[in-house]
Amino acid sequence: MIEYKVVRSRRRTLVISVSAGSVVVKAPVGLSDELIRAFVEKKRDWICKKLEQFSDPRFDDVREGKVLLLDGEPHCLRFGSVRCRETGGTFFMKNAAAMREYFKRTRGPLLEREFGMLSARIGIPFSSVAVRDYKARWGSCDASGNISLNWRLCMVPPVLRQYVYIHELCHRMHFDHSPDFWRAVGAFCPDYRTARRRLKEYSFLMLLYRSGGENRG
Repeated sequence: MIEYKVVRSRRRTLVISVSAGSVVVKAPVGLSDELIRAFVEKKRDWICKKLEQFSDPRFDDVREGKVLLLDGEPHCLRFGSVRCRETGGTFFMKNAAAMREYFKRTRGPLLEREFGMLSARIGIPFSSVAVRDYKARWGSCDASGNISLNWRLCMVPPVLRQYVYIHELCHRMHFDHSPDFWRAVGAFCPDYRTARRRLKEYSFLMLLYRSGGENRG
């Protein structure tokens, strides 16, 4: 059974928030406990998946906000600063929202340039590339060839970023996840299966530097 805390308010919808070892259900004042339990049970798989993302002990300091990953390497992180800055290998951030904007501004252009260089090298063009704040994906490619990248890609090892870039560029040839798509990915990234598996280890980052992972009903 999943343990959870219920917080009631004058809201109209049910929301489940998951953080490290904690599940909070935000519910309308008049909603019965029975309906809340049914909703939690319906979302069981999603909740368990989110809790698992917090379970890897290697990243405890990252989850606790003491350490920041850049290119997969740890750096000291301190919140509560008047302004966001990097000094002597330590990152001083005002809060999570300011941190998001800081890294989108400072690391975003680097990700875009890195992506463009890979595109030119493997010969797959794209229309545009932009860095965004995604909750559940590392990147996306639309039918017009516009690429979006999660700003948190600056935190993962470069070899995993390269896999994401190749994945999105291959959607320019195959706008699906068919066998042909994966063959194209494999042609440019022969070890893509290992990269996919390793990238999942960093999926917990999607839940950090925001108000909390939420699933709306």
